[in-house]
Amino acid sequence: MFNIDNNDTITAIATPPGVGAIAVIRISGPLSFNIIDIIFKPKIKNIKSRRIYLGYIYSKNTLLDKVLINIFKYPNSYTGEDIIEISCHGSIYIQNKILDLIINNGARLATRGEFTFRAFKNGKLDLYQVESLLELFDSENELDHNLALNNFRGEVSRIIKTLRKKILNLNTIIEFWIDFSEEDIKKKNILYFKKLLVNIINHIKDLITSFKLGLVFKQGIAIAIIGKPNVGKSTLFNVLLKYDRSIVSNKSGTTINYIEENIYIDGIKYRLIDNAGIKKNTLNKLELKGIKKTIENIKKSEIIMYLTNNINTKYRHIQRYYKDLFKKEIIFIINKCDLLKTKLKIQDSPILISAKYGIGIKDLLNKLKSISERFRKNNNKTIIPNRRHYEELKKALFKLNQIKDNIKIGIEPEILSLILKEANYSLEKIIGTITNEEILFHIFDSFCIGK
Repeated sequence: MFNIDNNDTITAIATPPGVGAIAVIRISGPLSFNIIDIIFKPKIKNIKSRRIYLGYIYSKNTLLDKVLINIFKYPNSYTGEDIIEISCHGSIYIQNKILDLIINNGARLATRGEFTFRAFKNGKLDLYQVESLLELFDSENELDHNLALNNFRGEVSRIIKTLRKKILNLNTIIEFWIDFSEEDIKKKNILYFKKLLVNIINHIKDLITSFKLGLVFKQGIAIAIIGKPNVGKSTLFNVLLKYDRSIVSNKSGTTINYIEENIYIDGIKYRLIDNAGIKKNTLNKLELKGIKKTIENIKKSEIIMYLTNNINTKYRHIQRYYKDLFKKEIIFIINKCDLLKTKLKIQDSPILISAKYGIGIKDLLNKLKSISERFRKNNNKTIIPNRRHYEELKKALFKLNQIKDNIKIGIEPEILSLILKEANYSLEKIIGTITNEEILFHIFDSFCIGK
């Protein structure tokens, strides 16, 4: 890992390893322009910042490649230092020869995440934005991508910084109480103190509550396929996946444990869960375990697909149990519609499908998309998807609630001030105003070399 106080000039290949049309090599630090003056001969003179120039890379008098260089002068760059980005041809030989040439002229090879660490150290990014950048790299679907991008732009950071300022205002009031101990002075501004405190607590509660939605965006919208045994749950599971993942059999109770796979529909990730059939009055221990797992998956899911092949199913009873009890979105599905001999007149309007023949699957997907739109509508809201941030917010909330509870009993202002500083410390750890080397190393070591 890098030395956090080091100010060497660093370099690395920023594009993925291997052969490609082009590769990008980065240089950052005080010697960047000295190095490029030695190895690069531009086609025109008077090179300026924020421009792209065509020219040639030479090793002494030997031509290595025809390249483009992109120039960013301090402080207007990603790292807050002088940066040169060289776009060369993607030959592994060319990449390594240029990299060696840069190192031989005064740079050293960067370690994992060192460019981004310098952006953090030089105030270009706070720690929350750094972690959002990691989440942006790892995003797999539209919801996850939009969330990471919004957070990288700094919206949550601004909220955290505003909350810190409000806590500092609270501390200023407490220090005023300490300096002027007259009871009349304290009574006049204690209402303002309580109002500001409750405002901060409510904001932090909103951020904490958003964590669950953030996990949905990152991990995918969980869909539990449930119903009685042998109604076609595994067949539907396979049809939605578009390959045979679950074992399908005419024998009842084939699925005794759940199977989970990811699918992507219109840029949204779903976690599809094929569950054991729910059977009443069974004494079979394996079936009971499977049913227990099914109930657990229902609790963890956002959407339930309730599958039946019985036109006389009492949908309202099922809705009361699953939707009202578990507070889940529910899609009613009648399978094996190809075997139905009568027209249906059902008030609850279930979706008719034949999983075996692919009938009605388009209607089912359209229903799923309409339910998922509410997740899209929440995609621009302020959401916390990172567990480290979630835990620090909970610590801050605990401390602020301590103050709210204890201020009624007249606790000493010096103690209130200390508790406030502890709450503020948790918020500072989120954005990196205060942190330790262990946390920094863990976060930046998650980046690739060159970023």
